[in-house]
Amino acid sequence: MKRIKGLLLGILFSSVCLSFSTISFATEDGSEAEVEVTKTTEAKIAEVKKEIDLTPKFKIKEIKTDVGGKGTVEVEQVEGMKDLKGTFKATIADQSILSINDQGQWQGLKSGKTKATLDFEWDKESIQKIQEKYPDHQLVKKDTIQEVPVEVTASKEKSVDITPNFNVGTISAKIGETGQFKVAPMGGVANPKGTYLAYIPDNAKGIITVEADGKWTALKTGTVEIVLDFQLSDESHKEIQDKNPGSIITTRAIASLIKVEVKPAGTLNITPRIDITSIDGKVGDTGQIKVKPIEGIEETAGSFVTSIKEPSIIKIDADGKWTALEAGTTSVMFTYSWSDETMKKLAEKYPGYEFYVEEGAQVVEVNITENKIASTKPVGTTKPTGKQLPATNDSSTNLTLVTGLFLVFLTAIGWYKKESLNRE
Repeated sequence: MKRIKGLLLGILFSSVCLSFSTISFATEDGSEAEVEVTKTTEAKIAEVKKEIDLTPKFKIKEIKTDVGGKGTVEVEQVEGMKDLKGTFKATIADQSILSINDQGQWQGLKSGKTKATLDFEWDKESIQKIQEKYPDHQLVKKDTIQEVPVEVTASKEKSVDITPNFNVGTISAKIGETGQFKVAPMGGVANPKGTYLAYIPDNAKGIITVEADGKWTALKTGTVEIVLDFQLSDESHKEIQDKNPGSIITTRAIASLIKVEVKPAGTLNITPRIDITSIDGKVGDTGQIKVKPIEGIEETAGSFVTSIKEPSIIKIDADGKWTALEAGTTSVMFTYSWSDETMKKLAEKYPGYEFYVEEGAQVVEVNITENKIASTKPVGTTKPTGKQLPATNDSSTNLTLVTGLFLVFLTAIGWYKKESLNRE
């Protein structure tokens, strides 16, 4: 009986062990099948996509620094690649707090909080390397905005700001005047040296000039806004560093606008004045109209423009010479233009002055009378100078002479008869 019980217990134990073995084999087969299915799915997905994502991934989540602190934003390389390069594009909400250049180098400028929007463009050489590495893949870049919080705190270390501050913000000058730009002391250096750079619009470069040493000259009338900058010399930069050991030297990218207004040195009335108010003469008379000289200018020249109410009475040329044509009265309206040579003399005599001419024309009255004996007026006169002496071959002169001789002859005959009667 005991042997039968032992046999039954042995059979029961063997059955239990066999059942566990079967379950174990089934589990291992199932795991292998699942792994195979996963690998097949991943291969199909990779084959369908075949894309390389060029969206930049930055190795920075935030920027925390102090004033003067520096650092560099790094971008992760494309998988399987190295030494890829490109250009950073950063937009700072408050540029007075932080600056980032196209190489990803940043610097804390002043304490405060702001945000930086980061982007990166791979250069052509890097794109070519990626295409050569993955010729069957499409290069894609997601249009996503990557913002990084920025916090700049006051530096425990001393910083020195060398942003130039100029001695003037506006210039109001007259033509020909000069002046000197200067920068305020920097970092304990009273008179920093460097080069002045002035950016003047093309259409206003004739108004003012600024030399490299900061000297400015007003050239002509007008207004303009110029951008002034100053590049500190290496000598002065070193001098500032020596005076502030251990300090961080910073500069702000702030443009200095200088408003410029140039006025004339003075004004001068150069309205031509004719030296006569009327012309009186006889038919055939001639004369010369002159213009009064400008003070300080000798031998002026110019040309007349006339408007004659009755042009049949008098003729006047551009040089001012007039000729009486027929008897009558009329009026002449004169205008006069100074020659280029005269204007040049004026500019040399009165540099920086603005010249002006009054509007309007001068009116001269003309009165010409008949003249049976022609006369010729000398140049420079406007009225007859007196009676004209008779010419030797004048017919009226010969008639007078004959008449005189005849009267003398009659007188002689009368005297002779009287003497004869007295003798008788």
